[in-house]
Amino acid sequence: MSRNPDLNRLPLSVTSFAQMIAQDKIYVDKTDLAGEIAGSNGPVFLSRPRRFGKSTLVNTFHELFAHGLGSFKGLKIDKQQLWHDPKTYKVLRFDFSPAKDPIEGKTFAQALRYRVYKAFKEHGFTLNPELDVVEAFEDAAGSFADQELVLLVDEYDAPLTQVMNDPIEFERRRKILSAFFLTLKTNIEKFRFIFITGVTRFSEVSIFSAFNNLDDISSNPLYGAITGYTQQELEHCFKDYLDYAADVLNRKYQTAKYDRELILKKLQEHYDGYSFDEDHQYEVYNPWSILKFLKYPGREFKSYWLETGGAAPALLVNFLDNYIERRLNETNVQAFLNLDFRRTADIDELSPVLTDIQKQDYPLMAIMYQAGYLTIKEACCGIVKIGIPNLEVKQAYAGIILHKLTQKPRTALRAVYLLSIRQALAQKDYQQLRQIINRYLNEFTPEAFLSFNEAAFRDVIKAFLVLMDFDAYSEYSTASGRCDLCLSTDDTLFVFEFKVTDDPAKAEVKLKEAADQIKSRKYCLRLAIQKVVPLAAVIVKERAKQGKAAPVRELALLEPV
Repeated sequence: MSRNPDLNRLPLSVTSFAQMIAQDKIYVDKTDLAGEIAGSNGPVFLSRPRRFGKSTLVNTFHELFAHGLGSFKGLKIDKQQLWHDPKTYKVLRFDFSPAKDPIEGKTFAQALRYRVYKAFKEHGFTLNPELDVVEAFEDAAGSFADQELVLLVDEYDAPLTQVMNDPIEFERRRKILSAFFLTLKTNIEKFRFIFITGVTRFSEVSIFSAFNNLDDISSNPLYGAITGYTQQELEHCFKDYLDYAADVLNRKYQTAKYDRELILKKLQEHYDGYSFDEDHQYEVYNPWSILKFLKYPGREFKSYWLETGGAAPALLVNFLDNYIERRLNETNVQAFLNLDFRRTADIDELSPVLTDIQKQDYPLMAIMYQAGYLTIKEACCGIVKIGIPNLEVKQAYAGIILHKLTQKPRTALRAVYLLSIRQALAQKDYQQLRQIINRYLNEFTPEAFLSFNEAAFRDVIKAFLVLMDFDAYSEYSTASGRCDLCLSTDDTLFVFEFKVTDDPAKAEVKLKEAADQIKSRKYCLRLAIQKVVPLAAVIVKERAKQGKAAPVRELALLEPV
């Protein structure tokens, strides 16, 4: 049994670099990359999903420019002598994250003016009360010497994404922010360094049009690991915590199966797989989920990103909701039910411009990528393949999709089905499992099934299982073919083969076809530590008939082979 590490050293909810160092928190050292970025004299932009460490990076810049290397002793930027700027600067920081904007009771313009007032007051300058926010900012900045200021803007896009469904307020805020950034350009000589973070890019709504020299490092391979934890960082910085997690879970379940290797495997499945650079050089873990697990390993591998709300940004939810609404009666909506899909895209497609907010023509794939729902899986010559990174994100995505198709939130679906489906699988009670799935299928709105084929039924069942915390995946390849769906538990690997018919009288025939396919393609010979249980399944999907309220859709037969 390992010695219990100090859980208070985990930097949960601490983004201040100075606090991390002063309180001896674990700091994953990326100061070499931060130093390279800080050496730039032009404005720099970084896009990353929420809860990925952008604020920690911003705080690192704040400490470096405001106080120099005093708090960086022993870190890479100090040991490798990467910083040669002897000066310190007056740092202006604006945080537009959802928790801090808008300020209650104030319009956006008033809230922004208040932030500008606070930022300059820290450096002994009081704004002229007769000027609006843009004029006041320009007046204040003009009073400082050239290269005396540093500007840090965190989550610049949050004020816009918060009001996506309010075109009038969106346009009002857009104009204010555009004027604000234009003022930066006219006073650019006052700033030694400008760093801006966000989730999305709104280039053609003129937020950044003022900057003709903006350095967007979001997909630059040099900075692919600037946020998040790499595998090496995880194993090096949190070694004792990984061992502690194994001890906790072994005690909880009175077993000896958990060790560091198994913990790392589970962490990879749930929280790893994010890649943001165009060459796919780096994959990183979601730092928030890693820290939450290491602090509370007895809670197991929960979807911590989902719990924070960072997994449901308004921009993604609004666009996905509208997209499905428009395409509910089209076959191409099925593509968004498959949690294991891959798409090929040019890297530039993942950071497009938004030309007309009212038309909502921003590509959905780009929204999903920027929000953290999709990641780069492969890359070559500027062409990438993108897909969902891990189980945590699959669960978040399944929750959004199923909420739209059933009109029930993920919490309601889990409350109804989680315990019963776990019991059915544990007891190998396939008739109970069939009844549970049928009840679930009839949660869907009638429109959702108008064009469903076999793959779509498979995918909504897979999404349901993922939402219930199971490791479910489809189209697993064997030497003789690809099975429809795999469901992995600690001791059993269930392998499903689905058939669909619109004639209930043919259900038994379809069941035999599924069973024969399982046998002929030797799905039960999967290489797996667990026991493999092949299941043949038949879904009856009758067409709507006169006099019936809705077409029949049910899992008619489910039998082990």
